[in-house]
Amino acid sequence: MFSNCSICADKFKNEIENKIINPTSLIKWTLWSTSQQGRAVNVDYEGSVVECVKILSNKVEQFLFHVFIKRQQSSFFETIKSNTTNKKCLIQVDYSENYAIIEQNEIQSAHWSRKQLSLFTAYVWGNGSTYSLVIVSNNVAHNKYTVATCLERIITRMQILIPSIEELIIFSDGSASQFKQRFLFKNLSILADKFKISLSWNFFASNHGKG
Repeated sequence: MFSNCSICADKFKNEIENKIINPTSLIKWTLWSTSQQGRAVNVDYEGSVVECVKILSNKVEQFLFHVFIKRQQSSFFETIKSNTTNKKCLIQVDYSENYAIIEQNEIQSAHWSRKQLSLFTAYVWGNGSTYSLVIVSNNVAHNKYTVATCLERIITRMQILIPSIEELIIFSDGSASQFKQRFLFKNLSILADKFKISLSWNFFASNHGKG
């Protein structure tokens, strides 16, 4: 996986570099980058095949590490999903894109002042079944406060659906403003004490976990 073993140590060199037919041939390629304004932009480049392959080779190690983490976490998620019971449940949570309220016969200026609703989604595996839950709110902030409130509502509902639940394993993406921050873990201890259940939180690999 990391090109450190004897099997794949020279794989990039053998499969890519050694198969270049014309190293001086000029080609064009694009790379995603971050602008000075902090926005993701697609940048066009032009150069020789060798230059392009060199850039690619510098990104392979990081990419392979990312793929390894993604596969391991996905495997762990699938293992837990297949071993849920009426006492041990799995839940995946995330915010959906805000829902814009559109009126059928709205005037032109209404296009720029549409109201929105936030959608906090959750999918539960447990008790030999699955449950799809969503919290709709006119508070469109996606922060530690709204997450805490939504989690409390979700767990309350789950104890109604699965009264015998004792352990809840939570998965989400790694959004720092919503989930991956110290306030969440403090709140987990409070919720675990309040609902008398065991709570744990896991994060999918970066840019994964959208269900």
